[in-house]
Amino acid sequence: MKTIKLLKTAIDIYYYLMLMALVFGVITLPILLFTNQSYQVNIFDSEPIDLGMLDTLETLIIVVSMIAVLGIYFVAIRLIKQTVNIMSYGNYFSDDVIINLKKIGQLFIVCAFGFSVLKLLINLVLFSQFSININSTFMIFLIMGLFMMFLSEAFASAKQMKDENNLTI
Repeated sequence: MKTIKLLKTAIDIYYYLMLMALVFGVITLPILLFTNQSYQVNIFDSEPIDLGMLDTLETLIIVVSMIAVLGIYFVAIRLIKQTVNIMSYGNYFSDDVIINLKKIGQLFIVCAFGFSVLKLLINLVLFSQFSININSTFMIFLIMGLFMMFLSEAFASAKQMKDENNLTI
C-alpha cells in the first residue's frame, strides 16, 4: 500500500505544478501576444521560436493548437489523479476505474497524434517545411494509451470474475 500512496503523492504534485503553470500561462500569454515584443519559446524539441516576429494568424494557429493538445493532456492527467485516488481506497475493480482507464488511454492516443500534428504545424507555419516523423513523444503516448486501454479491459474482466465468484459463494 505504500506504493499507491507514493504514486498518489507524485501525481498530486505533478497535477498541481501543471495547474500553476496553466494559471501562469493564462496570465502571461495575453501580455506576450499583444506587446509585439520579441520573445522566444522552445516548443518540444524544435528550435527556439520567436513568437513576437510572427503575424497574428500564425501566432493564433500555433497557440490554439498548443492549448488544445495541452488541454487534452491536462484532462488525462486529471483522470489519472482521480483514478489513483479511487484505487487508494482499495476500489480496484470499480466501474469508475475501468471507465477512467479507457478514457485515459483514448486521451493519450489523441495526445500522441495531437503532438505530432502540432509539430507538423510548427514546421509548416514557421519553417515552411512539411515533414512527418515518428518521434519518442508519439511512441510513448501511443504505447501508454494502448496500455491503459488494455488495463481497462483487464480490470473489466477481473471485475466480472470477482462478481461471478461472489455469486457462487
